[in-house]
Amino acid sequence: MLIFLLVLLIAGLAGFGYWAYTQGYLKSILKFGSDNTTKTIQGTKDTVPPVISKVEVTTKAIKEAGIVWKTDKPSSSQVEWGPKGSFGNKTEITDDPVSGTTIGAVDHGVIVKGLTGTTDYQYRVLSHTNGSADTVSDTNYFTTPSE
Repeated sequence: MLIFLLVLLIAGLAGFGYWAYTQGYLKSILKFGSDNTTKTIQGTKDTVPPVISKVEVTTKAIKEAGIVWKTDKPSSSQVEWGPKGSFGNKTEITDDPVSGTTIGAVDHGVIVKGLTGTTDYQYRVLSHTNGSADTVSDTNYFTTPSE
């Protein structure tokens, strides 16, 4: 008889718990459900430009070079480049928070393609947040290996 009463008590508590949860009484206590999810405030823009650091060429080949850098906050990735003395080329923008496809990156890596062997190139990196203008690094240089 004691076991029967314990089973009845447990079943009653479980039923009460389910009812209390479905009515919303336990959601705030247990932190379940959509009532406690993080909500994004629409229209909020980060207008402070990111700080760029640690810009370097990590790999060089005859026809391409890998360029990496860091930013202090999630932001886009793009490289502007050209033969020494001029720019004129830009890679596609990736990790772009403006497009809404990503929140950005703090560790950036871009491959510059279409280079020629034994040529001096200049480049600079560009990053922005969802509300800032581009931050542009200093101009840097590299030479591609011979063919």
